Amino acid sequence: MKLHPLFLYLCATVALQAAPDAPPSSGGGSGGPTTITSDSLDLNLGKKMGNKQGLFRGNVSVDEPRFTMTAKEMTVFFADNDAVQSLEAREDVVIKRKDGSSETWSEKAIYDMTEKKLILLKVGRQPKVISKDKTVFADKIILYPEEDKMLTEGASRVMLQKP
Repeated sequence: MKLHPLFLYLCATVALQAAPDAPPSSGGGSGGPTTITSDSLDLNLGKKMGNKQGLFRGNVSVDEPRFTMTAKEMTVFFADNDAVQSLEAREDVVIKRKDGSSETWSEKAIYDMTEKKLILLKVGRQPKVISKDKTVFADKIILYPEEDKMLTEGASRVMLQKP
């Protein structure tokens, strides 16, 4: 039985969670690797069974050159060519930019790779974005990280702090 290369890569990254003595991945600059670790992974790469996706559960951690993200659960959706199309993180989603410029907290976050936008959604509590001089709360916060742009929808509030 031949295993799909993406399956092997995802299994290796999940195994890092169980092997804390493993060396850290190289990269960290722009264009470096993205590593997802979790307690378990359910992977469906077969077209016959619906969308290609991976469901990461328990202590989910994403390490990417620009940010880190943690959540309790995350689904990654793949295109036919196995490229990541989007991801949906759920429960206690925290995203921290590695340059220290901002941090987000939400109960649900969706990242659309094609539109390069991050959507933070209210489930029970409003999501928030914290930066050095302000904290933004809203029912829905849409971030465009590459453009340094933010939009809010629904009830919104901004708290300004002195730098």
